[in-house]
Amino acid sequence: MRTLVGNHGWATIAAPGNTGNVADFLVCRLIGSIFICFSAILSGCHAPLSANNSSRVEITYWRTLTGAAGEGQEELVRRFNNSQNEIHVHCEFQGSYSDLAAKLFTAAAAGAGPDVTQLGTFEILQFARAGLLVDLKPYFAGPEAINTKDWPGTISTAGEVEDGLYWLPFNVTVPVLYYNEDAFNAAGLLGPPTTWDDFYLYARKLTVRDDNGVVREAGVALWNITWPLISAIWSEGGKLTTRDYGHITLDDPVVLKVMTEFQTLVREGAALLPDEASGGHRAAFKNGRAAMILDSPAAFQEIFAQAIGFTPMVAAYPAGKNGKVYAPGGGGLVLWAKNPATNRAAAWRFLRFMLSAESLAYYSQQTGYAAFTESAQQVMTNDLKDSRFGVIHDGLRFVRGDFSINMSPSVRNAFDEAFQKIMVDLADVKTTLMEADAKAEHAIAERGI
Repeated sequence: MRTLVGNHGWATIAAPGNTGNVADFLVCRLIGSIFICFSAILSGCHAPLSANNSSRVEITYWRTLTGAAGEGQEELVRRFNNSQNEIHVHCEFQGSYSDLAAKLFTAAAAGAGPDVTQLGTFEILQFARAGLLVDLKPYFAGPEAINTKDWPGTISTAGEVEDGLYWLPFNVTVPVLYYNEDAFNAAGLLGPPTTWDDFYLYARKLTVRDDNGVVREAGVALWNITWPLISAIWSEGGKLTTRDYGHITLDDPVVLKVMTEFQTLVREGAALLPDEASGGHRAAFKNGRAAMILDSPAAFQEIFAQAIGFTPMVAAYPAGKNGKVYAPGGGGLVLWAKNPATNRAAAWRFLRFMLSAESLAYYSQQTGYAAFTESAQQVMTNDLKDSRFGVIHDGLRFVRGDFSINMSPSVRNAFDEAFQKIMVDLADVKTTLMEADAKAEHAIAERGI
């Protein structure tokens, strides 16, 4: 793994004079190089410029995601480096989102880190308040600004914290419904459910039992996280919290209704909640043990390449009484504040490249993540003729760019714990949500987030 990161704290060795000893000079150069490289290992992000590129700005980009999602980022970095000679980006994989966040915390303690980094949604608020992220609002006032007029809904403000903007979306997902068309045909169902009421009904109709009443194929396999249900709650008119956390409502009547509906499906056997050891909800769907899953476009390639013995289809997420309201997912890009500001212009230039129409279109084509701007979708005109891609991108207009649940550990942890108790332990829904609400409010009062 490369650890080169631009011109931060160089040790400079002067060339010898005409009377100098060449051997002594080479020894000095060697010792100096060893010292600099050793320092680079300790810091994890500092190393010298090549002698042939002393005027080039060297910056580092930390990323997460594997498979096509990781390879796509590597290719975009390669394209950026080949497109000009002034800036060279070193792309470094740092593991999962949580691994990346942990390494960023460690780097911050050392006053180091990358120039640009991918970042999930959980740490935006914490990192911004700790002064670890660069406020991007000033960059939108100059000639190098990113035009966000064709960005959907409130996605351009999703990374706002108080008066600043610290995070911009990159690998964006919208919730989608994958379904087994063969199972639907066998059940006499024409097309996917369009409302949540239909979804609950379809899950029961798609459940297949043997002569002893044992479920052979469930109507739906549920993802063991809360994200898919946030869209259901919002679309039915429910609220979980305000963005300033001044009013937390995990026990909102609509939240109670939605969680009760899903728990009832689990109790009846119409919904599975597979653990990760068994491959989770995706494995259950791909292997024909469940006829539907609520997921994201990130699973697109996997689902269509690995489904066994049936034809998978992708459909829009169901609508509630308030229509379609989708919780966004995925990750974004930030500028790291702990590196010297001398590289900021170069870092911003690279960030702009990653969010260009061409880059977003390429990344969407390779991964299934959404090309979330209209200009990127225009680049993808031919691809969007595929109805499967069309479903994903049509959903962008229903996105509510609100990561308030994710960004607060207090609210997120309380809601996640309630989900586990309700869906896995089959605990009383009302009591569990009331306890979760009280726990979140208490934690917010103590810690602020």
